[in-house]
Amino acid sequence: MHLPEAERTNPYVQYEFLKALEDTGSVSRETGWQPCHLAFYRQNGCEKSNYEKDSAEGEPEEGCGALVAVLPSYIKAHSYGEYVFDWAWADAYQRHGLEYYPKILTAVPMTPITGPRFISSLSMKETPALINAAIEWLEQNQMSSWHINFVNETVAKALGNKPLLRRHDIQFHWTNRGYDDFQQFLSSLKAKKRKNIVRERKSFNVTDSEWSFEWLDGNSATVEDWQLFDQMYRNTFDKKGGWAQLSQDFFPSCAQAMPEQTLLLFAKRQGQAVAGAFFMRSDSSLYGRYWGCFEDVEFLHFETCYYQGIEYAIKHGLKYFEPGAQGEHKLPRGFMPVFTHSLHYVSHPQFRNAIEYSIEQEDSWLDIRYQDYLKHSPYKD
Repeated sequence: MHLPEAERTNPYVQYEFLKALEDTGSVSRETGWQPCHLAFYRQNGCEKSNYEKDSAEGEPEEGCGALVAVLPSYIKAHSYGEYVFDWAWADAYQRHGLEYYPKILTAVPMTPITGPRFISSLSMKETPALINAAIEWLEQNQMSSWHINFVNETVAKALGNKPLLRRHDIQFHWTNRGYDDFQQFLSSLKAKKRKNIVRERKSFNVTDSEWSFEWLDGNSATVEDWQLFDQMYRNTFDKKGGWAQLSQDFFPSCAQAMPEQTLLLFAKRQGQAVAGAFFMRSDSSLYGRYWGCFEDVEFLHFETCYYQGIEYAIKHGLKYFEPGAQGEHKLPRGFMPVFTHSLHYVSHPQFRNAIEYSIEQEDSWLDIRYQDYLKHSPYKD
């Protein structure tokens, strides 16, 4: 089995990343993320589905009974940590006396990053056979629905028709246009946007600033560094009344398993860490994922999570920077709108029709929003 060439260094579909989530208890039956990785085998010229408790390893030989595809999947008892929001669907089920959970989710837990969801040796033309086998399996196991989140556009277009429903959303991503440094990036922006960024960065970037920023990777970050960041991460969720779904062991476990792709950034005032951010990277992209702080400082979030990330991407020759889900406030700071894609199968025929109509209305609204964002581009051209 293989990944597309452009996705082979995507950290979120690496075995090591998914295993770290399971080994540290961040995803489990108890947390409502029961691992149920869908595996497909070729038997007598057709595909047959099964499920695995853990990810597949090795490179099975092609042929009768050979493993031909794996879909990282989870039986969900809730909709937290998905970033494709179906709470309204679940509420509608409940109001009609129906059970929405359990459902099956093919995605990377707590990660709104587009990437491969069909880790397969099959061609796209053969993939519908996998879809049919998976639907047969979920019907047999009385799952209400199947959700494939953050697939790439090519897959979404190829598979986004009945029985699957195709859904969209909008994120904001930064693209490196061959900048030599941050100043050249600023020069590409309209004057008002450029001045605003300079103003926001002023406290952190003057020569005699009391602030400093330290990048660490999985090799250089210590156990104490990860413990400190974990405190920041949990403190921020606690203040917002949220659920910090990652266990305390996840960050160091991920760093140990994927040291070159795991990044930690500390924002320090007079040498003391005040805030931090967790990033990962591939050969072409930087991904901003988690932020935490001990103290609320004006513009510190923008500096740590956006501007420092842009500087890192420029310095290391990365083409893209994805700072996470949602956030219209990213647009004036150089992040442009892009569509994200998900696929959904709903077992109940009446609800499937209602949800399909809802998605059509949602798409019309998203198209209007997308065009409006383009009109407000911060760039000169």
